[in-house]
Amino acid sequence: MPNPIWKALKNADRASEIVRCPAETRQWARISAAYLGLARLQYPYLLRLRLGERIQLEELTDLKAFWQIFLRRVYRVQPTDRVIFDLGANIGVFTLYAARSALQAKVFSLEPFPSTFSRLVTNIRDHDLDGRVKCLNFAATGTGGSRVMPDAEVPSQRRALASSTNGKSGTEVQGKTLVALLDENNLPQVDLLKMDIEGSEYEVLLSTPPTVLARIRRIAMEYHGDCAPYSKRQLFDYLQRAGFTTAWDICDPLGYGVAEMIFRN
Repeated sequence: MPNPIWKALKNADRASEIVRCPAETRQWARISAAYLGLARLQYPYLLRLRLGERIQLEELTDLKAFWQIFLRRVYRVQPTDRVIFDLGANIGVFTLYAARSALQAKVFSLEPFPSTFSRLVTNIRDHDLDGRVKCLNFAATGTGGSRVMPDAEVPSQRRALASSTNGKSGTEVQGKTLVALLDENNLPQVDLLKMDIEGSEYEVLLSTPPTVLARIRRIAMEYHGDCAPYSKRQLFDYLQRAGFTTAWDICDPLGYGVAEMIFRN
C-alpha cells in the first residue's frame, strides 16, 4: 500500500507544477492533461515554450522529462553557474533548461546512444547553442572502454548500460570515466554536475577519487535505489567522506530519488 504521506506530498507538488505550466507554455492545458493521464497527445508533438525553446516530444517519457525539469525543477541551476556537466543528457531537455537558467554557463552534454545523441545535437543546433554547449557521444562509466546498451524497446530515458559485455547483444558505446571527461575537456572546476544515468551513478562516483570529486561544487543526481552490488548508503557515505554534504534528498518508497550534494570548502 502506498505511503499516504508520500502520496500527499506528491499531490501538493503536482499542484504547484500545474500552476507553473501556463507561465512556461501556451499549450499548458493540453500538456497538463496529458501528463496527468486525462488526455493523450498525438506524437510527435512540438512543444513551444514562451521563452522560445521548442521541444519535439516523440513519446510520453519526453513529456515527463520536460515536466520534471522545467516544472518540478528537480535539478537546481544557479544563475552564477559557469560550467555545467550534464551526464545523461538524453535529447537535451535539461541542457536547454540549464542554458536559459545560467546565461554565462558553458554546458557539456554527454549522451551515449546514437539515435538519442542525434536528437540532442539537433536540439542544440536548432536553438543556436553550439557556441555554449559541447555534445559528447560517450557513456559515463567506472572504467574506460567499450560497453553495450541493450537494444530493448524501451523509452530513451530508460536505456541503461549492460552490467558486462559478456554474452550481451546491443549497441556498442564508448565509456569514459569522470576523471577522463574532466581532464579531456580541461575542466579544473565544475559548478554543477547533473547525473541521470540509469544506475551507472554508482560505478561512476564510487570509482572517482576524492581529489577529483573536489573539483565539483555541486552534484544533482537521480539515483535508482540499491543497484547490486551497490547501495545508496554506500554511495552517500562515500560522497560525504569526500567532502560533500546532502542539501536535500527526495526518495520514494521504492528507493528511487533525486538528491543534491554540495562540496564543503
